[in-house]
Amino acid sequence: MSNRPLADADIPAICGFPRNAEELYFLFPRAVWPLTPDQVRATLGVRRDPTVVTLTVDGRERVVGYANYATFEDGFTASIGNVSVDPTLRRRGIAEYLVRTMIDRAFGRHHLPELTLYCFNTNTPALLLYAKLGMVPVALETRVTPWGEPIALFKLRVGRADWNADSSIAA
Repeated sequence: MSNRPLADADIPAICGFPRNAEELYFLFPRAVWPLTPDQVRATLGVRRDPTVVTLTVDGRERVVGYANYATFEDGFTASIGNVSVDPTLRRRGIAEYLVRTMIDRAFGRHHLPELTLYCFNTNTPALLLYAKLGMVPVALETRVTPWGEPIALFKLRVGRADWNADSSIAA
């Protein structure tokens, strides 16, 4: 696995990550099903460090993960957004590699004191991953899904002082 900045040619692959409208809501809450390249491109003006994870198989690079900073305040904080992985390759460490990359970059390159992210309560695998990486819940918001059901949105945080650099990866 490796990571690099998002290229425009990567966007169609990212549009294939959500398998249905519900999954899209959890990955890109403001997007409308189906996810289109124009919707992804529209977020790039307000997001920072759009990053893809790639695998190279038989000499061909394949985009298998995507994330960015949904918010970014120089010197203070950022929030990871749009964490998504190719559905055919989930549960293989790609999301962990991607989130570690974004955390390492926030603390190493951007020298931020903290990093946050938001995760819906129904995404148990992601919540367990974030806990494994040292992120702790600091707030809970009530939201209503597009299909009218209440859902809890956790805000999780990790501080630079709490981040175990020994377990990080090169970003």
